[in-house]
Amino acid sequence: MNKLFFAGAAALAFTAIPAAAQDVAVDAQGNVYVLTEVQQSDYDGWPVERQTAYLGWPYGVQEYYWTLTPTQLDGWWVLTDPQRVSVYEMTPDQRDIAWTQIAAQMNKSTTAAVATTAAASASTMQPRFVSNAVVQTTPAADTAATGDDLPVCTPQQQDNCINSWEKNKTGNRPLNYWPGRPASEISADRGTLPVDKPND
Repeated sequence: MNKLFFAGAAALAFTAIPAAAQDVAVDAQGNVYVLTEVQQSDYDGWPVERQTAYLGWPYGVQEYYWTLTPTQLDGWWVLTDPQRVSVYEMTPDQRDIAWTQIAAQMNKSTTAAVATTAAASASTMQPRFVSNAVVQTTPAADTAATGDDLPVCTPQQQDNCINSWEKNKTGNRPLNYWPGRPASEISADRGTLPVDKPND
């Protein structure tokens, strides 16, 4: 009877522990990283995408994350998951070099962001649309002809040319209406279509 009583008490004790425990992160191999109260508070404040990303990291990467400095944390979230794992797998000396490079890149982007933010806040807080016109030079042989200088279009030349009817009143005369179907679908036995729309 005593054994049954102790077994029941032990079962209740073990089922009550997870309810009182902190949230944990479990990786695919079943390794468990228990978050401290501060870490749990940080984790709870993250957007769902970050929480999901964190839970997808291997155990060692999750553990390494909490050793990062605030500056490194900012850089950490800019990296992709493979880059994060790569940084984790480096030796301590390699990590120091990598974090120095990441911080330098972050400072460059931060400087650009600060300049952009300062310029934006200097305005009246209305959207400012900026156009950066790009001028593209054309080859000398591809100069546009104008007026009477335009050549008649050929099968090999479709740009910078004019329809033969428009220039010389020769060749195929364009219709003054839509025949209802493309020319490729109009049977040849019907003959040529009239220039002006027939009265039906």
